[in-house]
Amino acid sequence: MPLSDNLEPIDHGADGGADREPELTVSRAELLRAGSDHDFRTLVHNLLAFSAKLQEVRAAFGAYLGLSGIQYTVLITIAHLQDEHGVGVKRTAMHLSLSGAFVTVETNKLATMGLLRKRPNPRDRRRVLLTVTDKGRALLRQLAPIQRQVNDALFAGLGTEDFDRLLALSGPLLGNAREAASLVAHLTTSEQRRIPS
Repeated sequence: MPLSDNLEPIDHGADGGADREPELTVSRAELLRAGSDHDFRTLVHNLLAFSAKLQEVRAAFGAYLGLSGIQYTVLITIAHLQDEHGVGVKRTAMHLSLSGAFVTVETNKLATMGLLRKRPNPRDRRRVLLTVTDKGRALLRQLAPIQRQVNDALFAGLGTEDFDRLLALSGPLLGNAREAASLVAHLTTSEQRRIPS
């Protein structure tokens, strides 16, 4: 018996809901095309799929170095952010949109592996400064040839103007995402919605 023979027809109600457009997910005119949010939803889907692949790549980079994906991300972020004195946990956490407590746990692991050095901040002894050790830098250099090829492939479709535009948009979009995350946490916890039975 074909699988379709086991399926019950969907009841769309008296108004024949099968032909209805779904509720709009945005209201800003700039995000609609002819009153439809189809293109917006396509954009969000593509960004989510790209983000998932980006995380997959990061995890593979980490595994190649014997690290978790997040450990690799923390290590390369500190290498990028540190100056001659190092970089603090708070700045690292803010850059990655992670909690300070989480970054502290991960940096402790990296320090135990000898990839990071932690020392007291001379301006505030309660805080620490993080620097990548020579061992950590050697590990990142080992990855660089693979990293270059993969990153070139990730962004192969971008020309110079596309890259400049995406770079200019990325900061504001991240700021918007942080505000949206706070908003969704407020809206979804202040009044829980239940699926009707």
